[in-house]
This record gives sequence, structure tokens and C-alpha cells, in this order.
Amino acid sequence: MVKVPTLQPDSQAIAPIGDVRSETATACKCGAGVHEANADRCARGHALKANTLALTSGARSTQFWQAAEAERQRLRRELLANKGLRELDAPAALVAVADGAAQAVLLRDGAFQRLIDSGGPMTSADRARRVFAVWATCCERAQRALQAFGLERQARPAPSLDDLIQGSASPLDGVAAAREGADQ
Repeated sequence: MVKVPTLQPDSQAIAPIGDVRSETATACKCGAGVHEANADRCARGHALKANTLALTSGARSTQFWQAAEAERQRLRRELLANKGLRELDAPAALVAVADGAAQAVLLRDGAFQRLIDSGGPMTSADRARRVFAVWATCCERAQRALQAFGLERQARPAPSLDDLIQGSASPLDGVAAAREGADQ
């Protein structure tokens, strides 16, 4: 007959065979302890409860939105200056329209940059990318906002017939003058 060992309250327990649990306290639902180098993650890489990882990864996002806000304000001030107004002097409705136009222009430019980064408007399967539709919508919205603000199509100044006959002007002089005026 084989004698089966029994555990007595005063005797020592038999140690289990193999690694059953980590030696550190469990910190994650997977059973792993805290990561050696990062207290916000468990040893297997999972994010722990009440971690600060979102704050760390959102830091660049905050910088982006602060820069976008500064650019939006600059565009709004420039649009109002083109009308000969300052933000304090302009009617609130006009400031709101200028702000909407600045937002639409920024979204349009951002969508265009994403379109370039993704390799163009079409995928390798000859389908239009979603960002192309976003860019097209933003173009339309920017145009509408600028028209509501008072953007009007104006014909470029044409050189006189005498200037063309004398050779002192070319048919493209009006285009160059318009571009120079827009740059200043």
C-alpha cells in the first residue's frame, strides 16, 4: 500500500512545479506585473488602469492645434484687413464669416497635404481616395465662405491698344501686375 501525503496545518506546503505566477504582484487583468521601465504598462505591454499614456501621446496634438489656432487667427485678420477693417471694428457677422473662411481654407490645405502624402487622388485599384472627397468638399466650402465674405471675381486690367502697338506692353502685363499686387 502506498502512503499518500496529507497536509497538516502545522506542516509546510509543497511548492508547485514550474512558474505559475510572476513574482511581482499582478497589476493587469492578464496576470502580469508592472513593467520594469514604464509604470503605466504591465510586463506584457498592456496599458494599465489610470495610466497617463494619453496625456503623453496627445502632447504633439496639442502643439498642432495651438499652431492651427494661430494660423486661423492670422488668416482671419488678413481677410478683415483686405476689407480695410480690424477685428475690433468689424461687425460680428463679418468676423464670423472671416473665421469660417479661415477654417475652410485650413481644412482644405490639410486635406490637400494628406492627398499628396497618400499618393494622389486614386488608389492602385483605380478608386478615388476618401481624402479626395474631403478635399473637394473643403474647396467648395472655402469658395462659398469667401464669396459670403465678399470675394468677387474681377477682370485683370488689360493694356491699352496704344501700348500694344508701341510694344511697351504685352498682353500678359496685366497678369504680372495682378500677381505683383497680390504678393504685396
